[in-house]
Amino acid sequence: MQKTCEYIILHHTATNRDTTTLRAVNEDHRKKWNLKSSRGYYCGYGYFIDGSGVITKTRSDRDVGVHCPQENMNYRSIGIALTGNFETQQLSDKQVESLKALLYVLRGIYKIPLKNILGHNEVKGTKTACPGLNFLKFIEKYKQV
Repeated sequence: MQKTCEYIILHHTATNRDTTTLRAVNEDHRKKWNLKSSRGYYCGYGYFIDGSGVITKTRSDRDVGVHCPQENMNYRSIGIALTGNFETQQLSDKQVESLKALLYVLRGIYKIPLKNILGHNEVKGTKTACPGLNFLKFIEKYKQV
């Protein structure tokens, strides 16, 4: 099955926003799923935004990720993860700024409508708190612009 880019699925790492590194998430995903992407990362998301707002592209947009198996979303979406546990923390201003810029670019390239930007737990069949209540509030507000 060939991958399409119809959706953007947003995630949190459920770890500390300011101290979690891509290296740590990369190692965790390598152990869990033995992943490797075209860019040499094991991370299951396509993009990773740390607490200071630095964006790292971890796989090609056309590579199948390992971030949301429900509704076959790994084949239909681009996954973006932000460091933090947004059940208890807030997104940093730098993360918000970077995420908005990334969403603008990806939506433009792939013509993804606002309604197709979802928090992980908004995908039918998921049983997770990801991306956390505070991130869901951002998503809801972002989609109203």
